[in-house]
Amino acid sequence: MFIREKYLDQLLNSQENSTVKILVGVRRSGKTTLLDQFRATLRRQEVAANQIQVINFEYLQDNHLCEPKYLLQFIVDRLSKQQMNYLFLDEVEIVPDFAKVVHALNSLPNTDIYLSSSNLTIFDGDSLEIMDKTTIIPVFPCSYREYLKRNQQPADSQTLYQYLNTGGFPYTHEIHGTENLINYVNDVINTIIISDFTQQSTLCNPGLTKQLALHLAHHAGTTQNITQIVAGLKGHNITTSNKTVDFYMQFLQTALIFYPCKEYDFTRHRVKSTNIKYYPVDASIRLALTLRKNVLSQRILENIIFIDLLSQGYEVYSGQVKDDEITFVAVKDGQFTCIQVAYSLADDASYRKAIAGLSQLSAKYNKTLITVRPAQNYADLDPQIRVVDLYSWLTN
Repeated sequence: MFIREKYLDQLLNSQENSTVKILVGVRRSGKTTLLDQFRATLRRQEVAANQIQVINFEYLQDNHLCEPKYLLQFIVDRLSKQQMNYLFLDEVEIVPDFAKVVHALNSLPNTDIYLSSSNLTIFDGDSLEIMDKTTIIPVFPCSYREYLKRNQQPADSQTLYQYLNTGGFPYTHEIHGTENLINYVNDVINTIIISDFTQQSTLCNPGLTKQLALHLAHHAGTTQNITQIVAGLKGHNITTSNKTVDFYMQFLQTALIFYPCKEYDFTRHRVKSTNIKYYPVDASIRLALTLRKNVLSQRILENIIFIDLLSQGYEVYSGQVKDDEITFVAVKDGQFTCIQVAYSLADDASYRKAIAGLSQLSAKYNKTLITVRPAQNYADLDPQIRVVDLYSWLTN
């Protein structure tokens, strides 16, 4: 079994630290497997079976365990009094007032709590405030570096192409054939749209939601607004309203199928509410929806870089300085790293064009130019701009 060490280490480092650990990520991203691996580690630490409770609420909507008082008493009655208790609650946001139940459990001595969720509704309302102390661990499909490690392959154009057309959902490693892969990913998408959205809203139109997802996949990495999207759907004989599309867009983001990339305003030093790009959480999403193979193109490479930055804990925006675009503005711990992605630097002119936006920024910003095909050493032309080849960047 492939061990996703980055995530497992986060769980181990937060073990018994009095916070509620919350794993959140799109369906089938590997959260359940990670928790299985963590529990295996607990068993190697000689934690007894009666110290571990696991409840998956995904299929328990009509069960007594979804009643807060019953759930709390059910768990308390099974606690080991003199030893640490490890509690694993999957999709617990289905339970009304679940945050109060979690807070009550975390207030007891000798409890270590782990939650997992496939959408952001777990953070709705005052849930985080009620639960008080939390450690949030976003879980993404496997990155390119994880793909290489799992398959013991080198970083090159061939393996990157394979990754783009296999994707990072852990189970895809077991699937053979493009058609089977597409069927699997479509099943993931359909489960999210039909099951999750139907539970959240009686207004759900699965067909329209799927068409909206298809539109976003076709236009991944390009600026979109609600009016443009409505017009685009109308061009395919799908009539809807701005209000409906906005509602469904929020769902696709809440379900973590698509992530927004807003624009950072360097003049006012704030994030703009307009000029938003959307990227699918995994390359296989685009493949399954559009039925077009992914290629080593500018926009598709931007997609995996964007998701990779998010998985490393960055807040990620697009940027623009005057008339020159900056692909990504990545922020972590108050540090800004401005990244330009250029597929090829064939000559001096293409280099100058690529760094036009970065060159206008002050020295307080870290500046990086990522390219697939560096034609020569550009390091001496602008020492403030670090030039990195894509494969090195994706595997470090």
